[in-house]
Amino acid sequence: MKQELLNELKEKFELMKNELGFKSSFEEIDSIFFISDYILRERFVSENLSRKVCSRMVDLFMSWSNYFHSIIMPNPQNILNASESKVFDSDEKKEMTELMKKIMAISSKNSLNGLTKDKKREGEFIDYCVGFWQEELKEKVIKMMTKINKEWEK
Repeated sequence: MKQELLNELKEKFELMKNELGFKSSFEEIDSIFFISDYILRERFVSENLSRKVCSRMVDLFMSWSNYFHSIIMPNPQNILNASESKVFDSDEKKEMTELMKKIMAISSKNSLNGLTKDKKREGEFIDYCVGFWQEELKEKVIKMMTKINKEWEK
């Protein structure tokens, strides 16, 4: 069952890639957004695979946006948020705010793509999300999480 699902996923992925015209490989996308894990958990490959892939992308980015928000505006009732917020200076928090803006632009673009059903824009969106993670967000998140981790280990 597991291998059958993964084979079906890869087949539908290639069809989707040809239809939407994006360049990112299955391996690239899966290594960032864990599409295979999602399909295995759901136990089926949707006929609307591109929407599911885009949704997974947005889910990952929104989880980071929510985390940044908890650093910038910590809940005073949450000692973990308050402690982590103190680790970052105002310039670092401004950088998080800029990342949140970019993530919200990604999220709203995904919603718009779902409404308009514009396949070309959806393909461009997929490549943009992969690039955004690889070229911008990943390194910044690693830097921030390294700082947080060092603080917690003190």
